[in-house]
Amino acid sequence: MNSNLRRTCSVVVVLVLVLAGALVQPFGGNATAGPNGEGTLQGTWRVQVTPINCQTGAPLPIPSFSALDSYASGGTLTEVVNAAAFLPGQVTPGLGVWSHTQANAYKAVWEVFILFDTPPAVPGFPFKRGVQRLMRDIEVHGDQMTFNGTSQFLDTNGNVLAVACASGTGTRFEDVGGED
Repeated sequence: MNSNLRRTCSVVVVLVLVLAGALVQPFGGNATAGPNGEGTLQGTWRVQVTPINCQTGAPLPIPSFSALDSYASGGTLTEVVNAAAFLPGQVTPGLGVWSHTQANAYKAVWEVFILFDTPPAVPGFPFKRGVQRLMRDIEVHGDQMTFNGTSQFLDTNGNVLAVACASGTGTRFEDVGGED
């Protein structure tokens, strides 16, 4: 009886891993591809994000902010954001996936947990506990990038509360040549 249970559990684990790999496959692709080896996204980038009007593309009267984005081999990404709109400890680092689409173009999607509501007495946008899902179209030229993106703010039940847009630029984070 115990060996049948182990065998069944093993089959379930293998099926879950195969399904997870199939779901991530479209984003993993040829993640570091670029024409003639140029314009690859892989690496860490200093990013400057400018909130924009989703309909017109005009900058909003909201301060731009910085982030560090790391695009790993195999198509995973991590982002740490420095936005004054969030209170200290209100959001987690972002985790997600990215893929090469064509030439120097890439796409990325990731999520950030918003851990608590913005208190009513705090000025600014009242973030609600839930998830921020970010989607970005990226163009890379050497050590520079430009992007346009959309964010969805979701409550804990997955309902969309708000949508925001942004554009931005990035510079590849380079080694400063220090000694090992």
